[in-house]
Amino acid sequence: MPAGAQAPGEPSAVNIPTCDRACLIGYVRDYMKALAAKKPDQVKFADDVQFTENNVVIPIGKGLWNSISKVAPTGMEAADPLTGQAAWFGVVWEHGEAAIYAMRIHVQDGKIDEVETVVHRKNGLPAPFGDPDKVTHHPAFNEVLPPERRVSRARLIALGQSYFNTVERNDGMVLAPFSDDCGRLENGISTTAPGKGASLDPGNRNGNATSIASGCEAQFKLGIYRINKRIRERRFPLVDEERGVVVATGFFDHDNEVIKYNLTDGREMKTALKWPNSISLIEAFRVRDGKIQEIEAVFTYVPHFMHNPWATGREHGEEGE
Repeated sequence: MPAGAQAPGEPSAVNIPTCDRACLIGYVRDYMKALAAKKPDQVKFADDVQFTENNVVIPIGKGLWNSISKVAPTGMEAADPLTGQAAWFGVVWEHGEAAIYAMRIHVQDGKIDEVETVVHRKNGLPAPFGDPDKVTHHPAFNEVLPPERRVSRARLIALGQSYFNTVERNDGMVLAPFSDDCGRLENGISTTAPGKGASLDPGNRNGNATSIASGCEAQFKLGIYRINKRIRERRFPLVDEERGVVVATGFFDHDNEVIKYNLTDGREMKTALKWPNSISLIEAFRVRDGKIQEIEAVFTYVPHFMHNPWATGREHGEEGE
C-alpha cells in the first residue's frame, strides 16, 4: 500500500503517518517503564484514553498497574506507523509471581488513546506457561525483509486469517501456508519444537502437542486443535510489511459439547476441561516468502463467549452456530 494511502478504518482517504516505527516503539517502552514503576502519570495519555485488561474496561492505574513488581528487560516489539499501532509481548511479575503479557497501544496526536492488554497468570487451569527467566523471542520479528521476500498489507492479513481458518474446527485440512521451519511460541514456551513444549496445548488439554507432532503444519494435519469450534472477533490492528509481521486479536471458543475426538491417524484425544470456555489472545505472525514462519501468542481463559470492547459489529464467528 502506498505510504499516503488510507488505512482500513481511517476516517480520511489521506493518511500521512506522523510517528514512525522508532517513535511508536518509544511510546511502547515508555509505557512499559511507567508500568514497572507504577507511575501512569509518566505516560502521555489522551484525556479519553481507554484501557482494557483481559477484555474488561478499567481505569488507567488499576489492575496490573497496582500489582506489578517487575517487567522483563526485553520483549517482542512490533509497530505500524500507518495505523499508529504498536505492541509488546513478554513477561511481567506481580508481587514476585510471573505472568505472561501482551499489549497493544494506539497513538493519536502524540498521545496514547488506546491500551489493550492480555495477561496470563498461573491459575490452575491447563495452559502453556514458559519459564519466565528463559523466555526468548524469535529475532525474525525484528528483521527487515528484502523487498522480494515481502507481501502486501492485505496479503499479511489474509495469511493471518488463513491460520485462524486452519485452527477453527481443525480436522486435518491445512488452509495456511507454513514454512518448513515454522515455530510457535505460546505463553512463553514452544509448542512446536520437540522436547521444548513442557506445558499443555490450548487445543488439546490432556497432553503435550510436541509429544504428538512437531512443527506447525504437522500438528494441524493431525487435527490436534479440533476442540476450537470458532475463532471469533478476529481483528488485525497492526501490520508491518517491511518485517512481514501482522498482529491479531480474537477469541478461541471451546463449547465442549464433545469431550472426545480422534486425530486423523485414529488416536483418541480427550479434553481436560469439561465445560464451555474461551481464550482471549493477542497473536503475532511473521511471514517470509508468503509463508508463515514464526508465531507468538499470549492467551488466557475468559468466560465463554466473552466480548472484546475493541471489536465492533458482527465479526467472523459471531453467528453462534
